[in-house]
Amino acid sequence: MSSVIETKKEQILHLAQKDPFLKIEEIAASAETTPRYVRTILSEARISLMHLRRAYARNMEKRLGIDITVEKSTDRLTEALVNAGNTVGANQFSVLKFINPQMARMLDAPEGELLLKVSRCRVVNGRPFFLTEVITHLNLLVGEAIADTEKPLRQALGLEIQGSTRFLDRSIEVEPADEQAAAMLGLRPGQPVLRTGNIIETRGRKVGVEYNILDAYRVKLVFPGEADYRLQLVEKVDG
Repeated sequence: MSSVIETKKEQILHLAQKDPFLKIEEIAASAETTPRYVRTILSEARISLMHLRRAYARNMEKRLGIDITVEKSTDRLTEALVNAGNTVGANQFSVLKFINPQMARMLDAPEGELLLKVSRCRVVNGRPFFLTEVITHLNLLVGEAIADTEKPLRQALGLEIQGSTRFLDRSIEVEPADEQAAAMLGLRPGQPVLRTGNIIETRGRKVGVEYNILDAYRVKLVFPGEADYRLQLVEKVDG
């Protein structure tokens, strides 16, 4: 008798792990048992169909993942995604005023100056993919049309002028997602995100700081070709 029960148990576990999108009732029908017994077996094995579904989806994303190359710093990430056959749209958009002495120093502004942060999330193939944040000390009028334009946020805000803009102090770091970034990217607060950044200098004046934020578990940055760059390593200090 115990041998039959064990075989039934193995069959249930095999069905659940093979196709986690099956319903409890479908697993029960295939194993010729009851939904209650299926729930009992999965609970005893500490198997969650929801967790299995998420793992399955992540695995499919790796197989059918996004693979794009942005040739130059002035190129548009959105345009590169579209050219690679992806569907790109806008998700959430926010505007915030705040004081941040460290950020103000980066912009050569007084430490107590009120800064403006504009955030826009891009959805790729129906899922939030990257969040762009632009922080500036300039007094800008931000309209809703900026949320939907395909232009980079820095261009839509008028901070980049062709032939007059440079990008300084490029950086890449991994950090825990704050509540806003997590909400916009569909992540848990504290989950690791990859943040690439640079200072925007236009006509010799630092006009903004730009960040692109992505799920650190979902992407890998590759610098194609021969590596020829200067690297400054800075230890991050808490507080």
